[in-house]
Amino acid sequence: MSDTPVVVVPRKGVYAGDGDGHHHYWHRHHRSFHSCTNLLLRLLTAGATAAAVIVMLRANTRLDTPYGYIRGRWRDYPAYKWFVIANSVVFVYSVLAAIVACASVIARRGPLSYSGTAFLTLVVDFLAAAAIISAASAALAVALIARNGQYTGAQWPTFCNYVTRFCDYTQGAIIASFIGFAFLGLSVFLDASALHWLARLHRY
Repeated sequence: MSDTPVVVVPRKGVYAGDGDGHHHYWHRHHRSFHSCTNLLLRLLTAGATAAAVIVMLRANTRLDTPYGYIRGRWRDYPAYKWFVIANSVVFVYSVLAAIVACASVIARRGPLSYSGTAFLTLVVDFLAAAAIISAASAALAVALIARNGQYTGAQWPTFCNYVTRFCDYTQGAIIASFIGFAFLGLSVFLDASALHWLARLHRY
């Protein structure tokens, strides 16, 4: 049997002397997956929240009657004001996050590549998701009362019989906002996944 030593050249992406080098190899693929998926989710969130704000701002309606006029405006309802503010803030945040995510795809390294920035992104995404779901839920409650009325305790008659366009637009805006929340929720899961893989990488 030959006494010539055998030299093992590690594959690309696997570190020599690392018994579990495949973790580093696979981490590169997960990092690329996280960066591309993060960019896609940011763009989708920005689109959904922008649609919610634009539709809500265009929902103003006025109906003239012999006794005066009936007006439907988002600024007349505190819940709708909060809805517009929350979705606008999340839209701006999503656009900025999309720019960072795009740079991450190009540089192959971004916020989800480091434990500290990944954790910060997780916290901010969670707060943004909480804000948008609270705004959409409050707006949904007002929209349901406007469409169906409420006759227990306070007598609030249906409002949508007179300003149908206003109610239809607000309903569309609320749906868009819930869709934006769904994309933000996926972003939170993506952040948690990135933290999980970073934690696994640091073990080796």
